[in-house]
Amino acid sequence: MMLQRIEMCLELLKLAVKFVIVVAEAVGLVIQQNSTMSLLPGNQSLSALPYVGFFP
Repeated sequence: MMLQRIEMCLELLKLAVKFVIVVAEAVGLVIQQNSTMSLLPGNQSLSALPYVGFFP
C-alpha cells in the first residue's frame, strides 16, 4: 500500500513538472510574439508584457 502511494505521488509530480514546462513555453511564446509585433514598422502601440501570475 505504501509503495502504491509513493508511485502515485511520483506520477503526479511528473505531471506537475510537465505542466509547468508547458506553461513556461506558452508564456515565452506570448512574450516573443509580443516583442516581434512591437518591432513591425507602423506599429505605434506600446508593447506591454502580459500579466504572468496566478490569483490567490
